[in-house]
Amino acid sequence: MQVHKIFLRRLSVLELSATEFSVLVLVGANPGVYLRQLGSALDVSPPNLVAVVDRLVQRGVLARLPSAEDRRLQELHLTDAGRHLLARAEAQVEMFETGLEQSLSAAERRCLDSALKKLAAFDPPRADPPGEPSGDPRDDPNQAGA
Repeated sequence: MQVHKIFLRRLSVLELSATEFSVLVLVGANPGVYLRQLGSALDVSPPNLVAVVDRLVQRGVLARLPSAEDRRLQELHLTDAGRHLLARAEAQVEMFETGLEQSLSAAERRCLDSALKKLAAFDPPRADPPGEPSGDPRDDPNQAGA
C-alpha cells in the first residue's frame, strides 16, 4: 500500500488521480477512442468515467469531437495541453519506477522480473458453471486447433 500512496503523491503534484492518468495514457495511445471503449479498457462504469472525462475536458487537456462515422458518438483526443500534461505525468511515473527499481538489489530485480512474467502469462481456469458453454473457443472440442 505504501508504494501505491507514493505513486498517487507523484500524480497529485500534477493534480491528477490514477484514473485520470490512465485516461490520458489510453487516449494518448488511441486518439479518437470512444468513451465506451475507454470504459471497457479501464473497467470503469460509464457514470464514473463520464465524471472523469468531464473533469479533464473542463481542465482543457481532453477534447470531445464528433465522430466522422457516427455523429452520435464522440471521439476523445488529447489537446496540446493534454499532451504536455501526459508527458509531465509520464516523467513523474518514470522517476517513481526508477526509484522503486533502485531500491532492489540485482537479485531482487531478477526475482521480481521472473515473478511478473509468470503472472503476466497466467491464464486462470474459466468460472463457468459445470455443463455450461463458456463461449471460449479453447473450451470447445470442435474448435481445437482452430
